[in-house]
Amino acid sequence: MEFDFAYGRNTIPVSIDTKNIAAIVTPKLPGSINQAVELARALGKPINSPPLREIIKNKRPASIVVLVTDISRPVPYQELLVALMEEMQIKSDGKEQIKFVIATGAHRPNTKQEIEEVFGPLAQSYTFINHDCDKDLVSVGKLDDGTELWINKEVAEAEFVIVTSCIMPHNLAGFSGGPKMILPGVAGRSTITANHSMMTRPRVGPGNIQNNPISNQILAAARLLGVDFSLHVVLNDQNRIIKCFAGELEKAWQKGCQYCGTIYRLPFPEPAEVVIAGAGGYPRDLNLYQAVKALINGARLLKPGGTLVLIGECREGMGEPLFKEWLMRGNRPEEMVSNFERHEFILGGHKAYVLCQELKNKEVMIISEFAKMKNPVPFLKNALDWSTAEKMVIQKHGPDYQALLMPLAGLVFPLH
Repeated sequence: MEFDFAYGRNTIPVSIDTKNIAAIVTPKLPGSINQAVELARALGKPINSPPLREIIKNKRPASIVVLVTDISRPVPYQELLVALMEEMQIKSDGKEQIKFVIATGAHRPNTKQEIEEVFGPLAQSYTFINHDCDKDLVSVGKLDDGTELWINKEVAEAEFVIVTSCIMPHNLAGFSGGPKMILPGVAGRSTITANHSMMTRPRVGPGNIQNNPISNQILAAARLLGVDFSLHVVLNDQNRIIKCFAGELEKAWQKGCQYCGTIYRLPFPEPAEVVIAGAGGYPRDLNLYQAVKALINGARLLKPGGTLVLIGECREGMGEPLFKEWLMRGNRPEEMVSNFERHEFILGGHKAYVLCQELKNKEVMIISEFAKMKNPVPFLKNALDWSTAEKMVIQKHGPDYQALLMPLAGLVFPLH
């Protein structure tokens, strides 16, 4: 049988004998709908909030900041923001009062070309600002545990803040989007570091937002800053909107998380000796730093000593300097893990730690652009295509190997 796995903006074929397929693990996502109609429905009946146009009419804010996701999230913003702007009913001479802040967290900034590509004509008419977690920050107070909440100055000083986001499973915070647009989205590095340093605590994991210390702190940060309105979308595998949730940040996001859980949470089969995990294509496989999410999910279904084949283009290589630096520390995964555990928690390095925890007792191959590079990823076996990877799989597990296929590994998590 032949399967097409998303690979950057294209696909890559995986031809595999039926006898070698143990199961196919993939969500049954709704197909395309009329996105404009769904956006209008959500904005017309916001959750736990008056309509946005009424709030703006009553508050008459002099400055409005709209938070948008960075390039690593595939949100169809040209449709979403058209609906949002129409709902706000801002006159053409009021454009100066609106700014868009790209909630990069600690990721790299969007390039000018990416801003134009994602936001279309709006990029020519409005100001788009990349958040920088290392500068132009102000403190808005302290969270209950004493963590200083450093926030982007433009956001902290705006009279009106709107959050837009995409909700999907997240390996630390339970679900992405919503309050994550504040922390880590527009927070300072020290605040993000404090939040992510809780990653080994109980209840941290995909689908968990109840009693999850990382998620709890993220919500507390959003409450302390204050958000006036929010609009969240859930996407299918084609990055098309299938459901929208608008209104008060916390309630709308929680409703979106409930829906997201119903379509992405699956009963997982028994672990297998081989897992073929797709990162999901562009922008989810833009770099290894992002693709690790799919790797971690796939590893949940891998037997100790098994082989995971990750499929992701990784056109930008590692994607995060500190991630790359820490991955290079040590000759074996165990050594890198030990080095990190002796060190004060460091953002970026934490993702290398998570990866190497899996590599301690599992083999990982990656089909990516790394196979063309002079310095491929340490600890991972590199292949240009499935044919090359399968030969290595057969060499280790024999011709009758059993594989689980996870075309959208980053979007699924197990039923509890």
